[in-house]
Amino acid sequence: MATTRGPETPDSAGSPGGPRPPAPPVPSNEPRPILTAPIVIDRRGGKKKRGRRKKKYTRGTKGIQRFLFGSSKAAWRVGNSFSRGLNTFVKRSNRSAKRRRDGLLRDSFRNASRGFGRAASEFGRAPYEIARRVSTNRVRRVFRFFLPVPR
Repeated sequence: MATTRGPETPDSAGSPGGPRPPAPPVPSNEPRPILTAPIVIDRRGGKKKRGRRKKKYTRGTKGIQRFLFGSSKAAWRVGNSFSRGLNTFVKRSNRSAKRRRDGLLRDSFRNASRGFGRAASEFGRAPYEIARRVSTNRVRRVFRFFLPVPR
């Protein structure tokens, strides 16, 4: 399928049977049409929104469910961090071994530190997964209960 670049001319406007015949000349005293194709407006709903649905909770269980979801996400991050760190270490070790003799041994500390750094960056996000699920209003109420303001 060949594509052409640049503006299409009436002769090259793609029709299956070849180039179109030229448009009939319009007399200069008649106004030229602004729109040559009909405009169709579809009023039956339009695009439907796609995306995340709002989570629904039974009354009184929202906090617990959000905390459990956050802790499971944090556990996933911990496991994923070890996986990413070891994967980085293995890839860099293979590259070192291919580059020079005993490259895996020579660069082992450097490769291990790079893998550990990658793991630590992912591991460091785990506490945030739990903390962002806890309502700040609830934390504020607990602090006010245990630490009353002296008067």
